[in-house]
Amino acid sequence: MARKSVIQREKKRQKLEQKYHLIRRSSKKEISKVPSLSEKWEIHEKLESLPRNSAPIRLHRRCFSTGRPRANYRDFGLSGHILREMVHACLLPGATRSSWDAFNLCFCSLVINSSLYRGVEQLGSSQGS
Repeated sequence: MARKSVIQREKKRQKLEQKYHLIRRSSKKEISKVPSLSEKWEIHEKLESLPRNSAPIRLHRRCFSTGRPRANYRDFGLSGHILREMVHACLLPGATRSSWDAFNLCFCSLVINSSLYRGVEQLGSSQGS
């Protein structure tokens, strides 16, 4: 599990990014529209005066449960090993385990149950006939 201070630092960066998001975006649009180099330089200096931690590139996606910074799945907001544990404990509805052998290793991947989509496709095909 990540240290509490690291998680708090990441939350602080998220708040700063949300606070300065509109200013940063409007400044970047102005730079692209302004033809003169001196005006672009002034706008660029304005961008540089914003806090470093307000830049979206400084954010790092972390596991919701453990705060782990690596191997995160965007759809779930969880790291791989926590996601695997939750799937095995049947805590994620619609996720099934799929495994195959490659070099005697067993990989776990998620296969989302598509029965809802099959029902929609069948409904659409029956209306057309």
